[in-house]
Amino acid sequence: MQSNQYVRTQTIGTRLSSLTSSVPKKTAVGFILVIALVAFEIFNFDTTKYALFNLIGDVRFIGMQWAAILAIAFCAIDFAGLVRLFTPERGMDEPKEVWYLMGAWLLGATMNAVMTWWAISLTLLNHNFGNEVLSREQLLLYVPIFVAVLVWLTRILFIGA
Repeated sequence: MQSNQYVRTQTIGTRLSSLTSSVPKKTAVGFILVIALVAFEIFNFDTTKYALFNLIGDVRFIGMQWAAILAIAFCAIDFAGLVRLFTPERGMDEPKEVWYLMGAWLLGATMNAVMTWWAISLTLLNHNFGNEVLSREQLLLYVPIFVAVLVWLTRILFIGA
């Protein structure tokens, strides 16, 4: 039985090694980054929509929630920052519109971090938790801040890299 497991593991290892030789590393890294970006944007959209829905309620425009409209706007600003990565740079000679876009992206990233903090805070309020290391009050204080700062820094480092 152990020899069958060894053969199966060896076969998977052989497949993985042949995959790395047939797919260029840049393609593999690019694919992983695209998956990470999509997952990150899904998380950002959902936390922003959840927080805004809690703040403004079920107000609608042409059948669509305001919270969803604003969440889409924040995600679109994020993608505009990403598109900025692929445009040629001219250094300090960039048109002022490019700097406005960068400012809007930074403002959107900061607002999204606040919405993430609010959504995580609301979620934690609905759970009974706490342990010997940190009290419930400490967790309610530090966890939302940690997650919001982590999301904000990830966005700035990923898109601004």
